Amino acid sequence: MTLDVTNTHHTRSMSTKGSVTSGARTRPVRLEVARPEDAGRLAIIQARAFLTELDYAPPEDQRRLRALEDPPLGPPDIMDVSQTLERIQSPECVYYKILLGKHVVGGVIVAADAEKYPMENFWRIFIEPMYQNRRIGEEAMRQIYRLHPNVKRWRLGTPEFHTKNRHFYERMGFTYLETWQPPHTWFRSAEYENVLPQEERLKL
Repeated sequence: MTLDVTNTHHTRSMSTKGSVTSGARTRPVRLEVARPEDAGRLAIIQARAFLTELDYAPPEDQRRLRALEDPPLGPPDIMDVSQTLERIQSPECVYYKILLGKHVVGGVIVAADAEKYPMENFWRIFIEPMYQNRRIGEEAMRQIYRLHPNVKRWRLGTPEFHTKNRHFYERMGFTYLETWQPPHTWFRSAEYENVLPQEERLKL
């Protein structure tokens, strides 16, 4: 199964909209395919988001990692603007920026060809920490489902210790598969998949 996103990726025009309510205000959330000029902003947001991951780690790991001058907080590319730019320009994936109103508040990266990456095709979703807990991630996930309706099986991984992430994915229709140790990371990864029919995903 190949997603028909190649032309969209090159024209940088794909977008979809939803909304979230914060207090008395309802603000639009939308996804747009990221452009090269977004790389710096997205790299900063991604780094901030992953820095908060450590707060969910076991206390002994937190102490050990905080004692390091340059702790390995997550995937090696998360603080690298050049690698963020490379992903934005890569035909292997579609890199979306998440906007709340006019502000870029996060990103989503998915494989452009779901069959080519059967073990993991939902590569990453991240939200600026100050915008977390506002259901922006939920709305972004629903929009990914709408933008890629032909994907029968989404699969992703998240740190085993990160109960908040795991609850979020389970709420969005993912079921736990297994835990394994990825290379070059200090944590084990919990693997999830979503094989719900498209109509069921959109109800979540």
